[in-house]
Amino acid sequence: MTGIRAIVATFAALSSLAVTLPANAQSLKDQAVGAWTLTSIVEEFGDVKKDTWGPDVKGALLLDRSGQFALQITAAGRAKGSGDPSRSPIGRVIGYFGTYTISEADKVLTFNIVRSTFPNWDSTEQKRILTITGDKLSYRAAAPIPSADGPFIPVIEWARAK
Repeated sequence: MTGIRAIVATFAALSSLAVTLPANAQSLKDQAVGAWTLTSIVEEFGDVKKDTWGPDVKGALLLDRSGQFALQITAAGRAKGSGDPSRSPIGRVIGYFGTYTISEADKVLTFNIVRSTFPNWDSTEQKRILTITGDKLSYRAAAPIPSADGPFIPVIEWARAK
């Protein structure tokens, strides 16, 4: 009977470990699903890092379990417009939505963009190198993005929305 008790005790101990596995035992997609708020955005032009969005930039990233996403980043201090603001947004803003996939092997988040405030991004696929640590998610473009100031790599950091 002592042998059976030892087996039951061992099984119970191992079962409790399975319930308390650390977050990093989850898949990247399981960790990524949810609502995220922007904490930092920096654009790297070669060795030069620029904060082109200015202070108090705000953003939201929503990643759902079915693979749909929506992202919006808006700079602060934008001038008030006249006329119909829904047709002429003012100031620095980017938004896009579509579907996403995450490659566990490569740690790559791929946005399949349906529509964007940047029309050149409509119907494009963009890859980001993904890192998740606890309630922090960050990514950087896998390839430089062309711009009037030259190609750059955006590095964006998010915190899980509370």
